[in-house]
Amino acid sequence: MNKILIFSLALFIQPVFGHGGVERTSLLKEAEIRLFVADNMNSDLVTIDFPSGQVINRVSTPPSIMTLQVGGNNNHIFAMRGRDTDEGVMSIISTGYDKEEKQFRPPYVIRTLSVDTPGGGRNNGSGHVMATVDGHNAVLTEGDGKIIVLMNDEIDGFSKLRTKTYDLAAPDHYHYLEGEKYLYIGHLFKGFVQILNKNTGKEVKKIGNCPLLHGMGRDSESGRLFFSCRTEVVVVGTKGEERAQEITRIAYPDKGRSCAAFLNGKQRVRWCYTEGIIPQLYRLDAAADDYQFDRLAVESSIRQDVTIDGKYLLILSKDGNLTLRDGFDGSFIRKVKVSEPFDGEWNEDVSKAILPDIVSHNGIAYISLTHEGRVVEVNLEEGKVNRYIDIGGFPTRMVLLAKKDLQ
Repeated sequence: MNKILIFSLALFIQPVFGHGGVERTSLLKEAEIRLFVADNMNSDLVTIDFPSGQVINRVSTPPSIMTLQVGGNNNHIFAMRGRDTDEGVMSIISTGYDKEEKQFRPPYVIRTLSVDTPGGGRNNGSGHVMATVDGHNAVLTEGDGKIIVLMNDEIDGFSKLRTKTYDLAAPDHYHYLEGEKYLYIGHLFKGFVQILNKNTGKEVKKIGNCPLLHGMGRDSESGRLFFSCRTEVVVVGTKGEERAQEITRIAYPDKGRSCAAFLNGKQRVRWCYTEGIIPQLYRLDAAADDYQFDRLAVESSIRQDVTIDGKYLLILSKDGNLTLRDGFDGSFIRKVKVSEPFDGEWNEDVSKAILPDIVSHNGIAYISLTHEGRVVEVNLEEGKVNRYIDIGGFPTRMVLLAKKDLQ
């Protein structure tokens, strides 16, 4: 009888223990820097914390990542896939920063949205940041010609996304900048800058005769915008009497070579470069009365960037050297060997990102070495490699978040 009773109690108690309490382990991590790296071997987003150098986790996104951008409030990472299929998607990932605890948790995918060829955003020296309209994140959908503004201050997996939509002139590849009252959208194939009223969404005007418009920059002091055309740069005003007006055009020093992107150097200097492997950069001083480009010859370069303060112009050459130049005049400072040579062809198309990337913070640069499956940490002030972080795969685009900027 006792044996039967004990056996019965055991059968009853066992499932109760299975649902009992367990000790919960904290996932909070101390970190000064969180680095997000797109691994385009399988489209994972890899998270690395510094100064520990620990790989925190990998989260999966639909293949293949073309752009990686941080939202305007630093709460979210946006991974946008390439344009080699008939379905465009954008994944929204948490940065993991806990504002109450002032520490980091592991990132996770909040939601993935179907978006018709997502684009927009710009480089600020620590990675690409999302386009914004009045502080709200925005995505430019190049397949159907719209600006979709995400009006939610916080994005989670359950709440409905509130959006505001602007209609653009035509589907195209866009280069976008926001002004005080107007939105300025360069159209690559249509060859014009479309200007929209931010409040009404109505078109104010178009500034045309800018074939193969690719690349843009801004001079914050004057408010002037620089849009790169095939043979020249169009300068457009955004303030006062200059608002929505063409100011001037700047010819390139060389025929057949244009600007694909602008980098913000020291003071009001802008550096521009073409796509692909390049032999030189152009320098533009936005403080000058008469705009003109100067040439800066460089070694065969595969990636270019600037530190966020504009102090250094960083040039990664195909031979695996990182060259530091002065962010104002381009004068040579030092060279650091960071990797083996990048052999073969490195021509990136719109299907996915394949090029290495450079981000920096407080005198330290991080470079994704696509051909070696790792990230190198470089002390720019001392001119030496601190360490390598092996992550495997094919690391490309990166975004860096500093804890001090998240407080």
